[in-house]
Amino acid sequence: MLGKLMKYEVKATGRTLIPLYLVLLAFAIINKIFIGTGLSHKLQGFGSIPFILSIFGYGCTMAAVFIVTFFIIIQRFYKNLLGDEGYLMNTLPVSTITNITSKLSIATFWTIISGIVAILSIIIMAFDPRAFGQFFSETFRALSEGYAKIGIQIYVIIIELLIAMIFQFVKFISMIYASISIGHIFSKHRILSSFGAFIILNLIAGAISSSIGIAFSSSRLPDLLRNIESLWPINLFLISITVFNIIFIIVYFIITSYILKNKLNLE
Repeated sequence: MLGKLMKYEVKATGRTLIPLYLVLLAFAIINKIFIGTGLSHKLQGFGSIPFILSIFGYGCTMAAVFIVTFFIIIQRFYKNLLGDEGYLMNTLPVSTITNITSKLSIATFWTIISGIVAILSIIIMAFDPRAFGQFFSETFRALSEGYAKIGIQIYVIIIELLIAMIFQFVKFISMIYASISIGHIFSKHRILSSFGAFIILNLIAGAISSSIGIAFSSSRLPDLLRNIESLWPINLFLISITVFNIIFIIVYFIITSYILKNKLNLE
């Protein structure tokens, strides 16, 4: 059932996001044509208006991709589980945990895809065969030297870094869900209450993270990190970040699940 919910969620959200991605990439290609052919420098006066409009359209679409992604994350959770569609969702033979998991998984998926598309659009606009060839050759050379010096651990660290980033996204989204759920407990000013809950949860998470950072900086680990031969502190640091993010995710998930199960007050 989780797979069906996720498939439905992808279709519902993809109708809005995929066209935005295509428009962003189209603007990037158009701008690349202007820049690559030198038209951006040759056109003057009114002749430069198409290029200016294309750049403006690219900037607006780039902003829209992230704004709409963020809006959809909030709107899908609120509308499907706490709003008008909440009655229907709660009649389905699925658990609250399954509903939350489907929303969280697809929200994380689109957040990552939005970032990838944004980076791809920048690469298209800035693409230069020589520069990119040099960049990749230098990157592969650095990885080869790193592998020759410290072995497979160089790739392990890269994977750990990517995993830590993904869980950071999941933590942020789950914090949003918990904040919306807390705000929904109140009968009035739910949006304001949700915003206040988000600030409080963010402050708590920040305070805990700062405390951990202070403890880390006062230890011997920073000295060890300066020695590339001592890779276990880097692994420990990245794993610690991931573990703490997972703990936060579990806490936010429990808060959201408890409220949806026991304090649900549909509009």
